[in-house]
Amino acid sequence: MRRWLPHIGIALGVCIAIYALFFGSSDEDEIRELLEQLEDAVAVKEAGGNIVVRAAHIKKEFAEIFIKEVSFSIPELTRTPKGRVELAKLAANAPQLWATANVDLGGLTIEVDDQGVSGVAHGQATLTATRHNGQLERDDRTVSLRLDKIEGDWRIVNVSVSPKLSTEAAP
Repeated sequence: MRRWLPHIGIALGVCIAIYALFFGSSDEDEIRELLEQLEDAVAVKEAGGNIVVRAAHIKKEFAEIFIKEVSFSIPELTRTPKGRVELAKLAANAPQLWATANVDLGGLTIEVDDQGVSGVAHGQATLTATRHNGQLERDDRTVSLRLDKIEGDWRIVNVSVSPKLSTEAAP
């Protein structure tokens, strides 16, 4: 039996390497999961519920998604764009604007540097919402999310959202 132990160890090592190569998550997959977590965290469900519970949920989720001193630029919403707490407050107040709302980040392109420590997710994001009066709203914006891998986990360090395009005709 002892002479088989090295062979079993080698076979086990090869199996682990194959699993990691084909079934392990890539940096892009991990970032995509983080973006899905963000979509879920900011969604406004029908009959929004208790604002205090929503704020606590968003605060918990944002601690896993953003660094503490995240910087952000969202033209219509921000005056002092700094910090996870401020960003969580903005997200928690979304039910005041919309009865339902979903953000789609699925179309973002993800680029990770060669060292696998920094990345950017950029492209078109879409807000689909219903106002309290029943009016439907769709807003497409260009967004850029800068991410860093911190202690093995991806975290968003910067959020930039383009200004809303004017729907009025130019003079």
